[in-house]
Amino acid sequence: MATELQNVLIGLIISLALGVFSFRRETLSRTGTLAAVLLGVVVFVLGGAAWFGVLAAFFITSVFFTRFKAAQKEEVVREFAKGGVRDFWQVLANGGIAGILAFAWFYYHSPVIFYAFLGVIATVTSDTWATELGILAKGKPRLITNWERVPVGTSGAVSGLGMAVALAGGALIGVTAYYLLGFTQVRGLESSMLMVPIAALSGLAGALFDSLMGATLQAMYYCTKCKKETEKTLHNCGTKTQAIRGFRWFDNDVVNLASTILGAAVAAGLYLLFF
Repeated sequence: MATELQNVLIGLIISLALGVFSFRRETLSRTGTLAAVLLGVVVFVLGGAAWFGVLAAFFITSVFFTRFKAAQKEEVVREFAKGGVRDFWQVLANGGIAGILAFAWFYYHSPVIFYAFLGVIATVTSDTWATELGILAKGKPRLITNWERVPVGTSGAVSGLGMAVALAGGALIGVTAYYLLGFTQVRGLESSMLMVPIAALSGLAGALFDSLMGATLQAMYYCTKCKKETEKTLHNCGTKTQAIRGFRWFDNDVVNLASTILGAAVAAGLYLLFF
């Protein structure tokens, strides 16, 4: 009992520190900070230090890249439904599956569960890197469905830079997992260099799936006053927007949730294929 309480306390302190850091950097709202702290405690207590370290790698890098050249990205980010500040539901949409997998790991120490977790974190990392750095690319990106040139920030748009950093973001998660598991003893789980390509590929797959849903299923709107496409039902200018495609209930949070499930499935499938 004492050990369990100690783990909860350690997890709470570290998660709170990361949450406050993200909040002060204006990448999490108050409710988003609460959700991040809860998720961190769950992952640390049920998964362990290695699991938490992988999650922390996502949080730290996402804060850095969200704030990177923020002024230059401001106009584009304003068209996103959530902007650069993540709230309670957005944190859960990105990390909820990771929390569920931590619960599963606590009861069933199967390596495939960890690899699925790796796929989730790789996906949200890849997607964040691709979004925050991809919009800085020179030239117009291409829509993933028909490969036509579209304005920067268009939902479902991809670029060479965006895909490259998405692959790099996933690889970083794999490298983090490889080294953390090399330093810590986790029952039923061994460190493997295959974690790097598995995380990189599952992260890229999840990020591309996110773009595909953004171009097809996600609800998108149009401001007749500003002549701009946006994810918001009420535009920044105060004008009520018109729905132009997608399903109203299929918002950015649903897209993020679905992409993490896909990333988890790809990573788990690659594990079963190679091990």
